[in-house]
Amino acid sequence: MSALVIVARFSSRPEAVVAQSVLRSAGLETLLPEFNVLMAELDPSMMEHGWRLMAAAEDADDARAILAEAQAGSTGEG
Repeated sequence: MSALVIVARFSSRPEAVVAQSVLRSAGLETLLPEFNVLMAELDPSMMEHGWRLMAAAEDADDARAILAEAQAGSTGEG
């Protein structure tokens, strides 16, 4: 199994889930380690780091490019 790396950080869970969906629709497997944090006590230190979206190291560049393209499209820059 490949090492996981952080490809993006988000300030809210919904943003992270949408980004994860975009990457999964492009065929990239991802992980949101803090996904179930709402079911546990909120750790204030998590808010310093945001919601982490992780992918395999070999997919990281592709994942970042896909997210950048999606962000540009959502702001009308593309």
